[in-house]
Amino acid sequence: MRTARPSRLLTASLRPLALCLAFGTSAWAQPAAPPVTPATTPPTPPGLPAPGGRPPVAAPSESPAAPSTAPAAPEGQPLSLGKSIEQAVRGNADLQRERIAIEAADARLENARGFFDINLTADLTYGRQNTPAISMQDLQGGSSTRLSLDVGLFRQLETGGNVSLGMTNSRNTTGARLDCGAIAGVAEECRRFDSTLGLRFTQPLLRGLGPEFAHANIRRQEIQKDQALLNRQLRAANVLRDVINTYWGLSYATQDLAIRRSAVELAREQLRVTKAQIEVGRLAPVDAAAVERAIGERMQEVLLSEQELLFRTLELRRYFGQAVNPTDPIFAATDTPQANPGAVDSASEVTRALEMNPQLRAVKLGIALSEVDMMTARSALRPKLDFIGTVGSTGRNIGGDIGDSLDQAMDRDNLGWTAGLSFALPLQNRVAGGQERVARAAGERATLEAIDFDREIRNQVMRLSSNIQTASRRLELAKATVGFATQNLEAEKARFSVGRSTNNEVLRVQQELKNAEIQVVRATVDLLIGQTNLRGLTGDLLEDHRVVLKGM
Repeated sequence: MRTARPSRLLTASLRPLALCLAFGTSAWAQPAAPPVTPATTPPTPPGLPAPGGRPPVAAPSESPAAPSTAPAAPEGQPLSLGKSIEQAVRGNADLQRERIAIEAADARLENARGFFDINLTADLTYGRQNTPAISMQDLQGGSSTRLSLDVGLFRQLETGGNVSLGMTNSRNTTGARLDCGAIAGVAEECRRFDSTLGLRFTQPLLRGLGPEFAHANIRRQEIQKDQALLNRQLRAANVLRDVINTYWGLSYATQDLAIRRSAVELAREQLRVTKAQIEVGRLAPVDAAAVERAIGERMQEVLLSEQELLFRTLELRRYFGQAVNPTDPIFAATDTPQANPGAVDSASEVTRALEMNPQLRAVKLGIALSEVDMMTARSALRPKLDFIGTVGSTGRNIGGDIGDSLDQAMDRDNLGWTAGLSFALPLQNRVAGGQERVARAAGERATLEAIDFDREIRNQVMRLSSNIQTASRRLELAKATVGFATQNLEAEKARFSVGRSTNNEVLRVQQELKNAEIQVVRATVDLLIGQTNLRGLTGDLLEDHRVVLKGM
């Protein structure tokens, strides 16, 4: 029967716990981490969170360092967080698709602006006509050829109307006496030159009036390009968030594998001690079975941890846009998870997210897009009433050349003009009425989506704030647990050395220590992921990691 523990040993075991409760802090810190290879991320200037998407939080009270048995990180291709971000920005397929979408939106905007381009037109026509004479006195009978050149300029106006300027020059070779201006006498072939200069102006007075209508398509394309830019920002932030979180998952898997391998080494060390005591007769050979069983179980955990490391590697390669080959090495994270626990100002984070979240801004642009469509539809409901005015002059010449007819066309004495109104009204007007209803429904839907996403952002900020606070508290408790578990293991090994404990007890306490070390890493990674997700929601993640998008 096992003897009772001396009260002095119990007092020594409880003293650190009493100190911990009295000062509200852990007596032991997280086990020492393996060496860290510096990341490629540039230093963070004052006022911005550190790389990894961590918002500024209050630093916890310092705790004495705990004894550590954490091993070195497992072998693999070293990968830092900064390098992961760099490869994702350069090769991610989603970011490439968003770049193409922006190029397409920019092309559509240029196409819309081309509506107001000046158009140059030119027509060259040659024709021949033969009109049989009815009698010798027929003035219109005879053959004729015509060579004509029409040149013009046309432009849509920002007021909704259009203006055109045209010039027509023609040369007619004809045998008709009427065309030659000779009514009496014998019909002879003549050459006549005609020149015409004209200016035409059209301006809507009801439907389509004003620059708002004329620029509606340009405004629509500008909004859609802004949406494309915000969508790219959202996609980039989401990719960056997923890469960072996956990297911390890789870092967790790296540390988890190292801890589980160290657990195997602890069990093997316990087996060596057990065999030594078996050799001197203090233990029976059967006592080694418990240690052999523990080694086998921990080796299985190592295999599962190695598999998890492979899965995180494959996930990162997918974000990098890399094809996976069986010969590719597994990544090993060089940045160990390190976070600063602290409180989160939920109110300020909500305000920041509502102001800067790219997805919410894109949704609100949908409201502006619907307003443009509604304005266009309301204009289409009006009757069509256009003012049309023309002014021009004509020159004619027989026996001369084209210059003579142009001189006549330039003479203001030959100037003529017209002015009039053109009216049209679809009696049922169902086309315009349906368009107006569709635009109004789209506007209502966009407003509801903005309100709903506003609520969703508030909900997500509150959830993430709670996750961060919970992970911060878990991290503090897990660090304290490592210290207690380390002390407990030392005490259990001492009892085993004097025959007051068993292999099962030592192995159990070893596993408790390793579980506590894993809980520290898990809580740290959960805290980092929560902070990253919150920074992504507030639209600050790209700036935190110096990712600059062109056109923003």
